Amino acid sequence: MKNKIKAVFFDIDGTLVSFKTHAVPESARLSIAQMRERGIKVFIATGRLLKYTGVVSDLEVDGYITVNGGYCITSSGEVIYECSIPPQIVEKVFELRRKYGFSFAILTEKGMYVERLEGRAKEVADLINIYPEVADLEHIASTQRVLQICPYIDPELERVIMSELEECVSSRWIDILMDINMRGVDKSLAARHVMEYYGYTMQQAMAFGDGGNDLPMVRDVAVGVAMGNACEELKQVADYVTLSVDEDGVSHALRKYGLID
Repeated sequence: MKNKIKAVFFDIDGTLVSFKTHAVPESARLSIAQMRERGIKVFIATGRLLKYTGVVSDLEVDGYITVNGGYCITSSGEVIYECSIPPQIVEKVFELRRKYGFSFAILTEKGMYVERLEGRAKEVADLINIYPEVADLEHIASTQRVLQICPYIDPELERVIMSELEECVSSRWIDILMDINMRGVDKSLAARHVMEYYGYTMQQAMAFGDGGNDLPMVRDVAVGVAMGNACEELKQVADYVTLSVDEDGVSHALRKYGLID
């Protein structure tokens, strides 16, 4: 297996980074360094914006998949793939907000924005230690390119609004927040673009995740690993369920598959 795998993709929150410590376990740091010494490429694959990946910025990696696959870039700054949300689709989300009364965050290349940092928005910010900027969302949407929209809603309302957004797909890693991207955008498609960029196939990739937004990627690579703290949906499609992030699950799985000593 170690000769077959050429690249490994890691989600951040709940996979590389603990929700308890907001840090990367030392075991995972050492594992990533050892893999890269052996010529295995390492990529971050997150729902976060690139500017909010500082928690892993001291790790040496080869590139980043961000906003669930909407923006992929090498560590040297070369864009591999990007797909923003057209203004007319963004306006449809504003119309749905007026109709159903939910709040949401907008993610652009410059940052993450909310109209009020309270309730669910504050709860999510505390969980991942990222605090969005408070701003006029309609102004942000009219002056910046929107990469992702994140409504603070339950799965029941998600089904309702997504039935009116046929051009889009949704995913989530937590019950109180969902992510909206353009149809076709997910971590699996992004990983495929990254692998092709380097001359590899998905059958030479391994991926780690813990949330529903990791499901396509974990399902479609050669070896998909779900963390012990992952949602049940992801565990069902994974090739292996490792220990939790706080129990050194990353290094445990990499050792099992022979990618590290």
